[in-house]
Amino acid sequence: MTNFNQGLQGLAGNGQAALAPAQKPESAAGRYLPAVIPVPLTLTTAFIVRDRGVLLVDTGNPGDEAAILTAMRRDGIGPDDVSLILITHAHPDHYGSTDALRDLTGAPVAIHSADAGTMRLGFDGLTFSAGIIPRLIGFATGRMTVLDSGGVEPDIVIESTADLAAFGIRGSVIPTPGHTPGSVSILVAGGTAIVGDLLVALLRGGRPRMSFRAEDPATARRSLSTLLTFGPERIYAAHGGPWSGTEVRRRFGEGW
Repeated sequence: MTNFNQGLQGLAGNGQAALAPAQKPESAAGRYLPAVIPVPLTLTTAFIVRDRGVLLVDTGNPGDEAAILTAMRRDGIGPDDVSLILITHAHPDHYGSTDALRDLTGAPVAIHSADAGTMRLGFDGLTFSAGIIPRLIGFATGRMTVLDSGGVEPDIVIESTADLAAFGIRGSVIPTPGHTPGSVSILVAGGTAIVGDLLVALLRGGRPRMSFRAEDPATARRSLSTLLTFGPERIYAAHGGPWSGTEVRRRFGEGW
């Protein structure tokens, strides 16, 4: 198995695309590992990655921008500190507050090319009735996810594995399709992975499962296998977790 940080170095040296704009200057931040800060929202979770720069992963439903800004202030992060907003996939409970937060922070918005068109149109692109399960969970918990919202135009379209160094983040974006064609995960230096909806839990604190809403379950399984080759020590998801890498590998290891 590839060591997590060795895997990141391998990606950086393998011709991966670099996101723009230009590299921010180095600082004393290099002496500590990036911090991953979960931001619980309505039936989903956004994440703040704080390093030399600040990465916002997903933006929740429309109207969740206030909760995200509050979480940022709590950790001493101002709107101007955000260097990139990265959307893991084009479902409205992950990009619903993107336009509001782009206006408030001035940060560019990135998404994979395979999901960019769906986000531009502004609707949940699933073609089957998989939304029933999230609706039932929402009914049981008294919280409902917004399954439709206005379209969002991305500033950056990711085509393949991408280095986040240009935004002051020691980490990479890797395509992990299956839940949607353009789903991505983020590998953060120090052994952390943020996987969007590649994995979920049925209940708070529950064990990891493949998403109920995968458009292509076989591809999602392959994506998870690829992710696990990097040896993440801690895995964050939008709906459930976090889990240790050991727990996920035990459940979804070789032969699963």
